[in-house]
Amino acid sequence: MDDRYGTAEFYSGLFQDILADVDAEYSPKATENIYKGFLLAIDSWLEYHEHQANEYVEFRRRVRETLGMP
Repeated sequence: MDDRYGTAEFYSGLFQDILADVDAEYSPKATENIYKGFLLAIDSWLEYHEHQANEYVEFRRRVRETLGMP
């Protein structure tokens, strides 16, 4: 694993890769697609975590039921 993982320099490299795609001449839609992609990623992670939280609620319910707890 990269020992820089999680550092500002690590994330700078990731952002540089994305920013390199901003090109008004050859790819005018890139800027719009970058921010739309960012929003899609946020929505995807929110959906994932909501699903996970619901799974924990159901797991807790089953454990409490098994143990005879109210």
